[in-house]
Amino acid sequence: MRLYNGPTSPFGRKVSVLYRELGLAVDEIEIDVYKSEFLDALNPLRLIPTLELADGTAIYDSTVISLYLMELAERPDLLPQEAKWQCLTTCSLCDGLMEAVLQRRMETLRPEKERSEAVIDKLEMRIARALAALAASLDRLSGDQLRLDRIAAACALEYVSFRFGQQWREQHPSLAAWCEAFAARPSFAATAPRP
Repeated sequence: MRLYNGPTSPFGRKVSVLYRELGLAVDEIEIDVYKSEFLDALNPLRLIPTLELADGTAIYDSTVISLYLMELAERPDLLPQEAKWQCLTTCSLCDGLMEAVLQRRMETLRPEKERSEAVIDKLEMRIARALAALAASLDRLSGDQLRLDRIAAACALEYVSFRFGQQWREQHPSLAAWCEAFAARPSFAATAPRP
């Protein structure tokens, strides 16, 4: 299996953390998605992560890849049946948080005359709501058992710190403490984003 990924993609990081935790052999290839026309044949959206299987077919997006890897490793416990929909909803919230942070960053990189403060404000409100929702669900995130929603939450929170800033940690200290403890795992140290 080949995983096409990038050095700062929080979605790709979620998959990279997972395959390391599952002990799966994955050939991870770092690409510049903007210059990787070859990816169009595998993923017409040309987004990362994209997982290419041995038969040349591809699986995407990060949540679908994660479900595939969990099935391959025979680890359904990462998505416990009794909390399945709650876990998947938290994963969706985390994906939305990462997307909002990414969109905000892209907007701030636009030339000043093209930049929209209204769009930035809207995205920052979305980020604040998502962080508050994660903080409110901390009792569900807490625990020692490795789960897909916990991986997604830690990746999302660390991406907020990386691309948006650390101020959320002061606003949600219990969530920040949880993230710091969970992200101390070797799989997170090995996948930290590089500027």
